[in-house]
Amino acid sequence: MVATRSSSGTANVTFDQNSPIDIHYFAEGAANVVFILYSKRGICTRDEDFGEPGTTTKDGVPRIDSRLKGKLLRLRKDLSFIAPAEDSNRHFEEQIKHLFPAESLVEQLLCNVTPEFVIKCNEELRTLEGHGLRPEKRLGVYLAENEPYATAVTDMRSDDQHASCEFKPKWLAQSPSAPPDSKRCRTCALRAMRATKDAQLPHRTEICPLTLVDGNQDHLSSALARVLGRSKGAPLNLLDFAQQLLLFFEDSPLLGLLRDLQVEKDPKGILEADPSDTDFMTAMTIRDCTLFLKIPNQEGTKAQIEARLGDLDLKTPDGNKAEYWRKTEQQLIDEGWYTATERDTLSKAEDDPVCLLSRNTA
Repeated sequence: MVATRSSSGTANVTFDQNSPIDIHYFAEGAANVVFILYSKRGICTRDEDFGEPGTTTKDGVPRIDSRLKGKLLRLRKDLSFIAPAEDSNRHFEEQIKHLFPAESLVEQLLCNVTPEFVIKCNEELRTLEGHGLRPEKRLGVYLAENEPYATAVTDMRSDDQHASCEFKPKWLAQSPSAPPDSKRCRTCALRAMRATKDAQLPHRTEICPLTLVDGNQDHLSSALARVLGRSKGAPLNLLDFAQQLLLFFEDSPLLGLLRDLQVEKDPKGILEADPSDTDFMTAMTIRDCTLFLKIPNQEGTKAQIEARLGDLDLKTPDGNKAEYWRKTEQQLIDEGWYTATERDTLSKAEDDPVCLLSRNTA
């Protein structure tokens, strides 16, 4: 592993076949795969295993660069609509980072990767796939072996002292393109439309993003209970932390700031905006980010909760994405999904109290 100092957001750490680390698959989404970094010691990696590159511990274990302590490694999939890691990192540094407090963002460090290293990661994916251990909808898609960069990101997993959960706040304000008489917000309208096509998407078990930021304690409490109940990877006892989270979000300005920025960066809406405009791409990026939470196991103050926004990969109009965004928005309007006048009576807003707008207009 070669390391030099560089500008903010760039670690200049090179992962290659000689790097003093072992990697293990952790999770994946549509755009990236995330790996856990271990020292050659194995899963019992210790604090002393991190330090100056090229040095070893007292028992001869090669040290991992100290800047990677508390980090996971994220690599981009080989799909045309996903921006190169360097472009996403530049957008994060120039357009996203200054919008939020540093403690509210998953830290990102751009690292170099060799083709051989990515090939090794792909071999692990194929092995997992062969044993039925990858999500079915992710099968057959692998990492881009011509991508020269990966991103080290803050590790927000649970540990001995913390529980963890995550969720996507989605569109915290109504789409500027939505009809004025809408009974569903953008997220709830899209969810209702998709639910009619996929019986495995029961939108009644989801949350309306507007309830996270409308200032109503009962709405927020109900939304957080649903988030905790279905959060990916959450411990079974996570509902015990509901009150602690409620107190935290009642005081935290983070979700309100996220909503305000979504509105500021896209005042026109998908149908009128220039999809290549930097502000619009930023709006689409922060409409699809993930909020990661680490909650102390011991009873403590709300200030102890760690809340960070991540998955802030640049959303570009490339790969027909702009056409898809516009087509989807027009469909939501034309087919009556916003106004709850769609033909499918099973998904009518009056039978679906999830969306805050349907409650307010009932």
